[in-house]
Amino acid sequence: MRKKHILSLALGLFLSLVISLAVVLGLSQNTLAQPLEYLRELDKVTEEIRILNLINGLELSEEQMKFIIQKAEEAEQLKTDLANRVNNGNPEVAKALRALQELRNNLLEGRSIPDDLKARAHQANLLSKGLTEGYHDKLSQLAFQIKGMLQPHQLCALENYVPCLIPPKPWAAGQENSSEAGQRELTKIRAMPAPMFEQNKERIAQQMLKQVKMHLPRGYIIDEAAEKEWTISLLKEARSLSGMDFAIKKTELAEKLKSRYAPPKLPIDITIKIEKFLLRPEVILLLKSKVSASSVLNELMP
Repeated sequence: MRKKHILSLALGLFLSLVISLAVVLGLSQNTLAQPLEYLRELDKVTEEIRILNLINGLELSEEQMKFIIQKAEEAEQLKTDLANRVNNGNPEVAKALRALQELRNNLLEGRSIPDDLKARAHQANLLSKGLTEGYHDKLSQLAFQIKGMLQPHQLCALENYVPCLIPPKPWAAGQENSSEAGQRELTKIRAMPAPMFEQNKERIAQQMLKQVKMHLPRGYIIDEAAEKEWTISLLKEARSLSGMDFAIKKTELAEKLKSRYAPPKLPIDITIKIEKFLLRPEVILLLKSKVSASSVLNELMP
């Protein structure tokens, strides 16, 4: 009897230990996973805000919103169709994958590549391009249809759209594209007393560079020490001007500051922007919400 009691206690302790360990491991995994979930949600909500800023800035009619919803849903169907063609046991895709896997293994092992494998890998690459090119061609057709129903002022807003979180002006589509922000900054710096400017000029220039770096492409390298000196010299130039001269030259100075770090603006077909920003799954839900809100508002209005 006593042995049974001891075994029962031992078993109970063992189970308690196992449960405690499972809880600790579970908490550890949740602790590790939680930041990733937060980051994913942060990216998702940020992207939705940027798209909403564009949608609001375009001032779409209810008819236009419904049309874009339809085209975005067609774009999602195209994506599904492509995935089905690739994933549902397509023998050509399976054959292409085997050829590329064989090529990879030969390269990993440092072996020579036979001519027949080169030919099969080349065909696999052509197949891959053929599948995606067909998809992108159809996507471009949907974007072209949306372009055809947008008004000239909406196309202009879309062409100049720069993604942002908070538009600089009510109902603006995106970031301020002029030099107004730079002019305001230069005006504030001119108003500083000389001792305050001299004491803080390094910090001001460093802060301006920090803002610039946030908007540069990843991997873009700048000489921070040299750029800080250049920025300080421009600020000194702005402060040295008379009030009248500054009023005349402030736009030029702000443009000089802005264009120094701006990547070259290449001409781009507006349909590419439509594909990028309006033919997305997020657009479907966002526009449906706006259409519903618009319908409710219309019902409440006398």
